[in-house]
Amino acid sequence: MAPTSGDAQKLYQELWISFASLLKAYAAAVSLALPEGALKITDREPGGLELCTASKTLSISFDSRGGSGQWSVTSPKENTTASSGTFKIHPAGNVSFDGSASDTPLEMDAAAEALTARIL
Repeated sequence: MAPTSGDAQKLYQELWISFASLLKAYAAAVSLALPEGALKITDREPGGLELCTASKTLSISFDSRGGSGQWSVTSPKENTTASSGTFKIHPAGNVSFDGSASDTPLEMDAAAEALTARIL
């Protein structure tokens, strides 16, 4: 029996909770290495996260209806977007970036580390 769209949405919501937790954990580790100190973490409802340093902000949004999201790194001082892209969390719990079918999806923890590294 195939899962219903409601079941899929619940699955993606749970996968987002796991991914967001990993992003927060890596952000906490990153903050230890930043010369200016702490990194501010803000949850955005429904399905979003913002990681801010003194020089960069990583904004992440996620849509649990389809398991896809967007990210962007901005410079608050210059009011510019330095980089941006998309990602997809797959039902197996792995993550692909920028819709590239040729790249092998990353395990969720490796994807969280790669995304968090964008604010270094």
